[in-house]
Amino acid sequence: MMGMEARSWLPTFLVIPTALLGAGCAQGWNEPSPARTQDSPGTSDAADAIDRSSEQIDIGGRSLHLECWGERVAGEPTVLLITGQGPTTSSWELMAGTFAADGHHLCAHDRAGVGGSDPAPEASRTTEDQVTDLVALLDAADVQEPVVLAAHSLGSLPAVGLVARAPERVAGVVLIDPWSPRVSIAQRAALPPEKPDESPDVAEERRFLTDFLFDSAQNPEHLLVAASDDEVATLLDEPGPIFGDLPVVVLRAPPLPYLPGLPRDYHEATLAAITAGHQEFAAESMRGTLVEVEDTGHNIQDDQPEIVMDAIRDVMAG
Repeated sequence: MMGMEARSWLPTFLVIPTALLGAGCAQGWNEPSPARTQDSPGTSDAADAIDRSSEQIDIGGRSLHLECWGERVAGEPTVLLITGQGPTTSSWELMAGTFAADGHHLCAHDRAGVGGSDPAPEASRTTEDQVTDLVALLDAADVQEPVVLAAHSLGSLPAVGLVARAPERVAGVVLIDPWSPRVSIAQRAALPPEKPDESPDVAEERRFLTDFLFDSAQNPEHLLVAASDDEVATLLDEPGPIFGDLPVVVLRAPPLPYLPGLPRDYHEATLAAITAGHQEFAAESMRGTLVEVEDTGHNIQDDQPEIVMDAIRDVMAG
């Protein structure tokens, strides 16, 4: 997402708001990962030698770009990697190649309007539309067995939506520094009233929270982020844990640093909302685990790929 990609929190979470998150966000929350190179950490000759496919999948009049690593393994679920808003499938290369070299099968797609995927016809979309794309993609790619979802940042929203709509298609969930749908609500409540002499950081945060989240033209997917947040928050508010007894691991990056240009209480409200959101995701499973990851930024799959792979292995093991 624009600001998101620039900021490190928001998810690729979205970018978390921006300024604050700006401090963190701006350092790459939603920032696409660099393309894998021969000298990139986490790569190996074995990873380079794995089977890899790249194809356009017709989901009914338009196509989504699907990238897969490794071969399907009998008795083991495919891992479906869901990016945050902005990055393409290349954001998974460091981790996916290595994990596939250990004998696993992973697939990732470019979201509508991103990378090699056709744009969606709607002028605005929400999480429900993303879930419809996911179901159509799994059907068209003939992935009928339950998958393990590994979703990064804003990818947490369609991951929750898929579990809600088609729980039989999901074997487990790994959320990688996920975006919580309640964070932006808490931020809007904590942001001070607008003043003509407010700092540029506060002004940028206000722009993000009032314009970017509500304007579908601000991102190539035409996603209404605030409306998507509301949809998923409603799902989380329904009785009972939405993930049921599915194994769920939530990987959490260290708190964002304080950005002096923002009010201290706004910063604290943001961090509290992020923490509460991560805890809520873990609590939405009867087998949920929250893992604090050290020495990483928002893109844990790049900074600590072994931790992400271990989480996927744990979920696969049930």
